[in-house]
Parts: sequence; C-alpha cells; structure tokens
Amino acid sequence: MANTKRQLAKEFKLSYIPRLAFLPFHQRKERWATLICHRRAGKTVAAVNELVIRGLYTQKKNARFAYIAPFRQQAKQIAWVYLREATEGVACEVRESDLSVEMPNGARITLYGSDNPDAMRGIYLDGVVVDEFADCRPSLWTEVILPTLADRKGWAVLMGTVKGARNQLWQFYQKALKDERWFDLLLKATESGIVDDEELEGLRSQMSEAQFNQEFECDPNAALLGTYYTTLINKIDKEGHIHDKVKYDPNFPVTVAADLGRSDSTVLTFFQERPDGIAVIDCEAGYGVGLDYYFELLDNKPYEYDTIWLPHDARAMTLATNKSTADQFIDHYRGTDVKLDIVPRLSVQDGIEATRLILPYTWFNSEKCDVLVDALRTYRRKYNELNQSFMDTPLHSWESDFADSCRYLAIVANKKRLKAPEPHESLAADPYPSYNLDKLYADRANSQPHRIVKMRV
Repeated sequence: MANTKRQLAKEFKLSYIPRLAFLPFHQRKERWATLICHRRAGKTVAAVNELVIRGLYTQKKNARFAYIAPFRQQAKQIAWVYLREATEGVACEVRESDLSVEMPNGARITLYGSDNPDAMRGIYLDGVVVDEFADCRPSLWTEVILPTLADRKGWAVLMGTVKGARNQLWQFYQKALKDERWFDLLLKATESGIVDDEELEGLRSQMSEAQFNQEFECDPNAALLGTYYTTLINKIDKEGHIHDKVKYDPNFPVTVAADLGRSDSTVLTFFQERPDGIAVIDCEAGYGVGLDYYFELLDNKPYEYDTIWLPHDARAMTLATNKSTADQFIDHYRGTDVKLDIVPRLSVQDGIEATRLILPYTWFNSEKCDVLVDALRTYRRKYNELNQSFMDTPLHSWESDFADSCRYLAIVANKKRLKAPEPHESLAADPYPSYNLDKLYADRANSQPHRIVKMRV
C-alpha cells in the first residue's frame, strides 16, 4: 500500500511555480540552510512548498516535517493558508485543530510556535523550516530542533528578515558563509528583481533610511526600530561593561530578580550591588517546569543570597497546590537567612525608564548573561500596522521575559549606591524625559496603598 501511495505521489502536479531567486534554494544539496530575504520576497511561500515537495517525494516511512514561527498563532496566520493551497488536491487529511496535513504516502507537515517548545519535545523530524528565526527563543535550535533531527538525519532551514548584527539569524548566516555544509541565500530588494524599481522608490520615499535598509536591504547595521535599550546596550558594550570577568564576589551578597512565568518562560537574574554599580553575574531561564526545579537550581548555586524578589502576582493562589508562589518560596526557605520580597507594582513604562537609568552603571557577565544581553538589545515596542507607528506597549516576544526580569532588578536596586546618570540620546524622544530614579521611587512609594514588608523566613 505504501509503495502504491508513493507511486501516486509522483503523478501529482503542484501549482507552485518558484520565483527565479529561489531556484538555488530548491535545488540545493546541503542539509542546512539560511535564508535572509527582504519583505515581500515570498520566502514563506517558497519554504512551505519546499516542505510539501520534500514531503511528497521522501522515501522515509512516516516522515514528519515542521514549519515553526515565533508564535503558534503567528504560524497559523502566516503559513496555514499557503500550506492548504499548496496541498489542495494532494493532501489526504487536513486537520486545522493541530495545523497539520497528511500526504498520501503518510508524510505529515505540522505548524508549530516556538512559544511552546514542549509541543516539539519527544517528536522526530525529517525536515524543518524556522521562520523569523531572529525572533525565536535562542535555546530553540540547540535544545529542541537539533535533537528532533538527529536520528533520522533531518534537514533544516533558518530564515527571516535580519534584525541587527547580533541576532542569531545573522550569526548563523555568517557561519553558513564559511561552512560548505550550509546553503546561504541573501536577497536584497534592489538586487532580487522581485519588487520593481518604481515600487521600491515609492517605498523608500515613505520610510526612513533605517527602516528601508532593515526591511528591504537586509542591512544588519541598520538601526533597530522601536527598541528600548539598543543604544544603551551598545554604549556600555563599547565601554567594556560586558565581559567574562564580571563574576561572583563573595564579599557581596547576591540578589535575585525573578520573573516567574506560567505560560511564558521563567527568568532568574542574579546580581550584586557593589560600590561602583550593579554586577549581573548570572541569568537562568526555564520553561514548563515546576517550582521544585527552580528551588534546586537556586540552592545549587554557590551564592550567598540576600533577597529573592518575586513578581507582584506571586501572591496569587494556584489551583494545583492551593498555595501561592510566595507561600511555596516561604516554605522552602523557612529557617534560612534568605529574605523574600515582592517587587513593588510599577507601570511597565516606568520600569523601562528605571532600567534605562541604571544600565550605564550595570556590568554583565558575557558568558552567563549573553542571552539576557541579546534580549535587552532587541526588546522593542509593538508596531501598529494600521497607523504605521510604534505603540507605547512592548511587543510580547521571547525577549519580554528576560526584559521583565531586568526591569524588576532596576525597580528594586539600591538607588543610594547610584548617582544620577548623564542625559542620554535615547531619552530625547521618550514621553518621560524628565524622570530620574528619585522621582520614580517617590512615585512608587506614593502609589502603594500598603507598605511593602520584607519577609524574613
């Protein structure tokens, strides 16, 4: 029966006609590939049809293929229509409930989101496309995707629009340029011929140079648009604040700022307040594990803790245990010198401003905090497509959890050890340019109806 189905697959005529720019991609022989393409180049259509073609003609039994976007809903919005169109009259089963199609030979293509990596753990894949790889969780490649491809020697395509020179997509592209096992393709709008010159001139006249270079010229050096901390992170990086010598000093206690996620990641940021500023010595992240995992992680660190700061929603009761997260922390650290406290409730915008104010006096361990630094570098505002402008609220992405943990750090940092920073260019266009740490903390104190009492357990 399987042989008959494979024979039938050869008789199907697909409606897809590839653009000339993507012919080298479809004809490649390399196992790994990176694609950096300008907007409206058609990379998603090409990638989805690549999955369909390889799914139809694979000789592997019960082959499995995947398309992954940063979020599952995003995968549905971007690729589901293309996948259904590409397999119309070909697929023998279409399941919108789990966003999958099955071919006559038993091969299956499924759409996933990197926001739920647990959905991909334990499965195998014969081929995978990761779209907007720059926006996906950094651990997705090593911890999730590679293991699914190992035993069946599956292939992978990492693609998207470049967002700065420090993001993981650009780094993989640089690797591909030097490694013959990787296929690489960079499509600039002024070179691909997909968007005509007249249209490009019209786009250029309505966009800033940075916008056009980022979105259509795939320029990694174009200024990242709508980011909160990029300029500051780049500045302290040049000043030598990010290096491997920022390590634990046993002369100072360690404070932990915890962003405890339920549906998102949990991020723990470890820092020490020293006379010359704040040393961020460590950062840990996890997803889909219970508090016991984090208790063990915290206890196994060689640090002497002063305070573990929990988010304000840690007081909420959980149905599973009938205890709040704060209660479980109290139970675990009862009888120790570790103090627990709740991060004061402060608006996100004010917390972002507090982060901006302390960054010039913050140092990061480059090895243990590399993901945190990259997250802060690319953390950005939502973009309103209708109004063609950035909103005042952050984009919810993998960077958010790391940025939230650092924001909690800024709110609880000992302001007495920090002097007011010099005015910075990134604050010029900010809606709160006159704020400083004294005003932020005064506002915070005035906005709290109840006094925050530290819990010593």
